[in-house]
Amino acid sequence: MTESTSQYWLDQFTTEVVAQHPVGEILVSSGISPSASYHIGHFREALTADAIAWSLRQNGRQAKHIHIVDNFDPLRKRYHFLPERFEQFVGWPICLVPDPFDCHPSYAQHYAAEFKSAAAQMGVEMDVIYSYEEFYANGKMAPFIEQAMAGLDKIRHIFAEVSQRELAPDWVPLQILSDAKNFNEWRFESIDTKTKTLDYRDSHGKIGSMRYDDGRVKLNWRLDWPARWALLGVDVEPYGKEHATKGGSYDTGARFVQEVFAAKAPTPLPYDTINMVGDTKKMSSSLGNLVTPAQALEIMPAEILRYFILKSLPKRVVYFDPGIGLYNLVDEYAKLDEAVQAGHHPEFEQAYQVAAAHAGERVISTIPFNHLVSVYQAARSDIHVVQAILERGGYAEQVKREWPVIKRELAFVAHWLANHAPDSVKFAIQEELPKLNLSTHQQTFLARLADTIAVEHNLNGQGMHDAIYAASVSAELKPAQAFLTLYQVILGQDKGPKAGWFLATLDQNWLVLRLQTAAAIR
Repeated sequence: MTESTSQYWLDQFTTEVVAQHPVGEILVSSGISPSASYHIGHFREALTADAIAWSLRQNGRQAKHIHIVDNFDPLRKRYHFLPERFEQFVGWPICLVPDPFDCHPSYAQHYAAEFKSAAAQMGVEMDVIYSYEEFYANGKMAPFIEQAMAGLDKIRHIFAEVSQRELAPDWVPLQILSDAKNFNEWRFESIDTKTKTLDYRDSHGKIGSMRYDDGRVKLNWRLDWPARWALLGVDVEPYGKEHATKGGSYDTGARFVQEVFAAKAPTPLPYDTINMVGDTKKMSSSLGNLVTPAQALEIMPAEILRYFILKSLPKRVVYFDPGIGLYNLVDEYAKLDEAVQAGHHPEFEQAYQVAAAHAGERVISTIPFNHLVSVYQAARSDIHVVQAILERGGYAEQVKREWPVIKRELAFVAHWLANHAPDSVKFAIQEELPKLNLSTHQQTFLARLADTIAVEHNLNGQGMHDAIYAASVSAELKPAQAFLTLYQVILGQDKGPKAGWFLATLDQNWLVLRLQTAAAIR
């Protein structure tokens, strides 16, 4: 059982859920509208629900995670990434809008397929439910449509009391799909529960009749959400903070599900957004300020992305830094992994445990990520050279023990360098000697360092560092100028990795020749 003394948010929330639901299977729900590519902000909900279900099972309870794809939502506008022809589909349910890439039956299925693929890579266990097919097209929502219409007075009262909102006299909690597949054209007139039909008025004022149990009539969001709780028997649900405001959709939903649909509201868990570092706005598919799960999984294992999202309190904004922040995140996880494997109990151990729950083996090496970044570049992306450098540089045991893991990690390094790494950590050995105007002191320094390296074979990082200092003193060159000279001669830039270590990773014959050539320029 989860200990009540644990300070980890997931342990505390699990204890609360178990107390509220002492018997039976516990159903945890999440849901997102596939209006565009899912980003890692969307995954905060799915991962949180997955973690809750996992934690409940760890406590000996049966628990199931369902994820609802809100594919009956309308396309609200033509997003910037859509062709102009999609202007005609604004207002259509996204389950009926064509796939802009022509590879899936619908717009919704295209983006839902992306989501399911990324969720599988991240080890998320869930049953996916499509709201149109599972709720509306097969008539399961018809009883809730009837209950909502029968309870209009209660609904109006709840809106007024909870949200301080007075509804228009002709307001009804229904959206009607016109023959043109649009939710904005037809208006409700009356309902006949015996024949399962309703009358509507079209945009020309003409009265028509249609069934409401075959996928043409949808409950308004404020009623649709609690109707799902009642239909499915949802016990727990994380949701975005925008629904958690006072008088917001959860507050009204909790009253609607009890007083209109005669069921119970789930235990709530509001969560905040994931922002890009330095951005005050949440990630947005429509704005394009996002990182998709697929992009994130190119630069880190799924377990580290899970850890990043699940270690923080849900109520806190989380800032994702795919640049230099990745250094700290990967190494933080690696240190946790090593400590836990050694039987220690470090801070964030519980977050590590839930993040690593689906990993069958070590997912990150014990070699610091920033060191692998430097070695990969020093080796000019040649994995065999990387192996040799690591063995020569004091990591022979790690190479022997962890080489398959290191190879996988190098793929993350390659993608990170290509797409996210800041210029401050990137470098490339110049095939040709850069054109330089070196002083006599600089050339003397290079010549004497070359002589030392030629005599002292296989200097390690510290030995090379000492040789650089000795040569700079001998040539009456300040150490800062000596390092600058080396970076310019080898990399063609003014900065680079730690010089002693870096020079020790290079082929010594090549290095001696490069230094001698630069020293001889006249």
